[in-house]
Amino acid sequence: MARPRVLLTGFGPFPGVPENPSGWQAETLAVTTRGHGWEPHGAVLPTEWAAVAALAPRLQAELQPLVTIHFGVSARATGLRLERTAHNRAEPRADACGVKPDSRTISRDGAARIETRLPIAALAARLRAKGHAARASHSCGRYLCNFLYYHSLARTQREGGDAVFVHVPLTRAQGGTLHQDALLFAAEDTLLLVLEAVQTGRPNAAHRADEAAEARP
Repeated sequence: MARPRVLLTGFGPFPGVPENPSGWQAETLAVTTRGHGWEPHGAVLPTEWAAVAALAPRLQAELQPLVTIHFGVSARATGLRLERTAHNRAEPRADACGVKPDSRTISRDGAARIETRLPIAALAARLRAKGHAARASHSCGRYLCNFLYYHSLARTQREGGDAVFVHVPLTRAQGGTLHQDALLFAAEDTLLLVLEAVQTGRPNAAHRADEAAEARP
């Protein structure tokens, strides 16, 4: 039986972040988790509007992953931030090539927002129980992280599979909160917990209650 495929993505550098830990994290995680019952594939996406729009759907179409985990860096993050929602909005902000998006809307006919089917609050709680700083988040921002996540979640609605976006902090060497090895350890645990959630089915009633409580303003 073929092993389930997992797509792990991170971003390359962009203005203000000449070294993006999310790209290193995705590539490294795809190597360190080989041989664990799934087939991991890592990819570093250029931090460019056009490249993300073209490359991300192609990767997902070719691999048909059971689950996709997107990593992106946030200078404001102090730990892992698991994103529940992508919004149909694009900030007119220049990418790594100095290009801005053509529209403030990602999809003209798309939903205003799309939520992942994964139990974000429960996943964040289990990561905290393992000693990682982690929390659920309601907004992926309006830059390329949100742009990628919106397209990815729209695809899961059409074709199946699951996806989640995880914002990570800068490394300690970059003035952030976590050493590089701690960041990788947290990413490995995230992958394991996400796969467990996917392979054992949707969250149970208790988890659904937790999600509902977490979603309230």
